[in-house]
Amino acid sequence: MASRTRRTSPPSRVNGRTASNNSHSKTKNGAPALVQNAPAVSSPKLNNDKQQEIFAAALHLFQQKGYHGASMQDLADAVGIQKASLYYYIRSKEELLVHVCERGTGAFTQELSDIVASDLNATEKLRRAMECHLVALCEQLDLFTVFLREQKFLGEIQKKKLRGEGKRHAELLAMILQQGISSGEFREVNVTVTTLAILGMCNWLYEWYSPDGAFEPREIARMFSELVLSGLQVKSTKLKAQSNQ
Repeated sequence: MASRTRRTSPPSRVNGRTASNNSHSKTKNGAPALVQNAPAVSSPKLNNDKQQEIFAAALHLFQQKGYHGASMQDLADAVGIQKASLYYYIRSKEELLVHVCERGTGAFTQELSDIVASDLNATEKLRRAMECHLVALCEQLDLFTVFLREQKFLGEIQKKKLRGEGKRHAELLAMILQQGISSGEFREVNVTVTTLAILGMCNWLYEWYSPDGAFEPREIARMFSELVLSGLQVKSTKLKAQSNQ
């Protein structure tokens, strides 16, 4: 079955061979350990049960209707309070989108930093980096769908912060590629273009992945990493020829 990357509302996802009509995937509690710093314009922490309930409802609405399509009245109805009462817990709808992006921008950066700093070879580092990225995206699908799709509606200050986090993540991935080239594991490639290609490949998963599909997140991560590594790794015949010189 060909992958379907165009989504209607509600979205239809395809994962491997199985299509699902269930567009709303459950997410695990808690934020991914991605953001090391608060955004330039930060909002109060979600520090009570009602704020967490409002955030969860907003996340679902943004995923289903889009940021602009979801109204504050929709949100009030979803949590069972008056619209005016929402402002006791949050300042604006944009604040909720900021919270989503706080949890989405740096989601893999700390883990990726640890992978880069490890004693693993570049091949294993890249494999683990891609698995970390893809598993987090699959396990918190609504969060990353909203983050990747709706971040364009943030203000310029918040967008600048996101670009900084994204640049740091790309730099860490590029370090793995450069290590592999220097060690002779990877062939000579344009590191910048290859980094962006890998990130784009991983991020686009939110458009078609279904929790009800044929493959588990780690299986998809294995297939993705094999595709990337097959294009990067120096062929064994070449390595043997070099060793005989």
